[in-house]
Amino acid sequence: MLMDIFYSYFPDPLGELYFRYGIRLVSEGKYPIDVGGVKRICILATSGIGNLIMLTPMIRTLRCGIPDAKITVAVLPNGAKDVIEGSDLVNEVVVLDDKHRFKEIRHDWPDLTIAGTHRGFMRAKEAFRTGAFWRLGFRYDHKDKQDTGFLFTHTVPYDESKHEVEQGLDLIRPFGLPEIRQLYMHVEEEDRTNAGKMLFEAGVKEEDLLFGFHTGLDPDHPKGRCWPIERFAELGDMLVANYGGTIVIVGGSEETPTAWAIADVMKNKPIILTGRTTLRQVAAVIEKCSIFISNDGGPMHIAAAVGTPVIGIFGPTDWTCHAPYGEKCSVVKSDLPCSPCHKPHGSGVKCQSLDCLNSISVDMVIEAVRRLQS
Repeated sequence: MLMDIFYSYFPDPLGELYFRYGIRLVSEGKYPIDVGGVKRICILATSGIGNLIMLTPMIRTLRCGIPDAKITVAVLPNGAKDVIEGSDLVNEVVVLDDKHRFKEIRHDWPDLTIAGTHRGFMRAKEAFRTGAFWRLGFRYDHKDKQDTGFLFTHTVPYDESKHEVEQGLDLIRPFGLPEIRQLYMHVEEEDRTNAGKMLFEAGVKEEDLLFGFHTGLDPDHPKGRCWPIERFAELGDMLVANYGGTIVIVGGSEETPTAWAIADVMKNKPIILTGRTTLRQVAAVIEKCSIFISNDGGPMHIAAAVGTPVIGIFGPTDWTCHAPYGEKCSVVKSDLPCSPCHKPHGSGVKCQSLDCLNSISVDMVIEAVRRLQS
């Protein structure tokens, strides 16, 4: 009972002491991590679906390097659990949908907790609340607050110039484990069967050429990641005219209005599956595509994970960190000096005109398609 109170309520007072007075009660590196003694690992993957996919090389490396360890991954209630739940990579996925989930993790007493994302004190608090003896994360300095991850017992420097896959591997490189650098997305045969049925009912034959789109939210959405609707429509018609086949648009239910807006402009009407599929069915549809073209978002990383050639369209977000990772992956972006302007810890996109996206032409994307097919 007292331990639960300590781990649940003390991180904020400890943070107040550190940030106001510089008093550090948690010493870093006093007890080196004994990899051979790690039997229970908790990985905090409390960001988006794409971020979890980019962490899977780290998870795969741990699974193969410490095969007898129990691996628990904690995720947000945003659908990310479907990326790895039921796979051999993990023993358990915990959805942090209420404050009691950390208590459940803590009662399993993980030996090692790894905060797989880099949001400073927030992630350090989460790691502390798991009760792990070793707590590993990024050293992250923000504004005048030095080392906001001070509640970790071990840290590695956060290098924002690296891709998120490399950042995740940086966390465990001191362990000396053989690295596995391949992304993962869990797809079962039932998902492939259901995806094939939906496409068949829409008139797609097994031998047909399929181009996949993920458009994301409306271009006026504050996240500002969406290439203009009329460009997607023009691109779809050009692909059908040049290569034949069919366009299929996937995404969540909130992205359906954008998909229909594109369909309204297109001469060759696409198949719209937004809001009609589970995440794994989306992955199964993307597996069937010859090329997948996407704004920066989770489905772009799903395509990279299932091995479909993918083109990511980037504007205000940083392609060096978030580009699709692996072979047959390409990025189309502008060369404006103000791009990228959106940082993970910033206030969002800094302009309303989004010249970085508007300056990307359909011909630029078509050229990327040609390069991937060559």
